[in-house]
Amino acid sequence: MKILIVLSVLLTLSSAKVLSRCELARIVKNSILAEFPKYSVADWVCMARHESRYNTLAKYFERGNNGEIRSGDYGIFQISSKWWCSDTMFPGGPNGCKMNCNLFLQDGANIEADINCAAVIVNQQGMEAWKGWAENCKGKWIDYYTYFCFW
Repeated sequence: MKILIVLSVLLTLSSAKVLSRCELARIVKNSILAEFPKYSVADWVCMARHESRYNTLAKYFERGNNGEIRSGDYGIFQISSKWWCSDTMFPGGPNGCKMNCNLFLQDGANIEADINCAAVIVNQQGMEAWKGWAENCKGKWIDYYTYFCFW
């Protein structure tokens, strides 16, 4: 039984795609996210580091006081089902990006859905929408997140 559990965990971990900071910087630099003059590529890389540790398959569930799942955060940018996406687990929210939350769970460097939704979020709320950015990146020296990344 223990071997089966360990094997299951190893298979799950091996299928996750964790981008390097420079991979993510390159992707962001060549995307619509680079067109927001208020935020740099380093802002996006810093935010993703603190939200998901660059894991494209990251998923986190917010639980209420009695343990019920209230919402989920999905993908490399941890996009919230409370406001921005919908799926069978969370069908009734505003779904501001008009996307299924599972689109943000891609095994690989294809994070186009994440980028498109992040652009909607930033357009409406700025990067303050992400607690990880507000607490760890905003107003701080973050240029090192893109140092030695050769475009």
